[in-house]
Amino acid sequence: MKVKRSNDTPTPAPAEISHPFHPAHSLKLVTAAEAVDEFVCDGCKEHGADRCSRYTCEACDFDLHSTCALAADVLPEHALFKGGASFVLLHEPPPPDPGGRRVCDACGDEVLGFVYHCYDSDLDIHPCCACLPGRIAFGDIAFELCGGGGAGSSRAPRRCAFCTGPGRSRPRGEFWSYRSDYDGEAMYLHVACVKEKTYESLTAGHFHRTHDGGGKNMKVMRASVLNGALQKKGRTSTAFQRFLKIVFFFVRVVGGVLFGDPTAMAVALVGFVFPNG
Repeated sequence: MKVKRSNDTPTPAPAEISHPFHPAHSLKLVTAAEAVDEFVCDGCKEHGADRCSRYTCEACDFDLHSTCALAADVLPEHALFKGGASFVLLHEPPPPDPGGRRVCDACGDEVLGFVYHCYDSDLDIHPCCACLPGRIAFGDIAFELCGGGGAGSSRAPRRCAFCTGPGRSRPRGEFWSYRSDYDGEAMYLHVACVKEKTYESLTAGHFHRTHDGGGKNMKVMRASVLNGALQKKGRTSTAFQRFLKIVFFFVRVVGGVLFGDPTAMAVALVGFVFPNG
């Protein structure tokens, strides 16, 4: 597999920072090569993947996703929320909705900590979800991020290629999805479902394994896609197998962003080029 080169050189993360949410001690960067355990981010309260960089306190048990630690105070506007919606970073979530919960308008999961909040439109986005790229291209196949409940955005179907159950209290189609086209058909992958699939792989301990070519995940994803949005005869061709491989890498990239892996963010922006076959 070849990777496109980018002329943009990412700014290196600082080796040590001070953070207002943990003012007593400085936080040191643990690189992906040094990180071996999963963790729960003390900022957003979301899971962090093993082999993903983070900022940690050496004096106490405190960790932040790199994304949360370096999050800008203001997210002026997001492409999926039209109409001038502006977001500010809060270290504590706003009061819950009338239903007793406040959820991320990107993935649909509950907001428990750090969040980008829009006061005018009462919208919320996890910091890691706010980093999701708008477009990820794998050779000639691209995945485009599309909205759910945001103003001016289109809804995805209630079920996507990975949906296996009835969904949540609000249909996943109301939240963000990635849309791609294969063989004349539109395929949707809910961000919530990709997040769920990634976490299942993390807990199974083989999300980052490459020596088996991702065989365990490939089997699960093949079954999901074949039973999901792409039900059509003739899906065992070489071209479809290549497409399944692309879906697998797509999930690894997007899942990496959602769980705080800055390497995945860089890969998403740079993109992949797959050889033929």
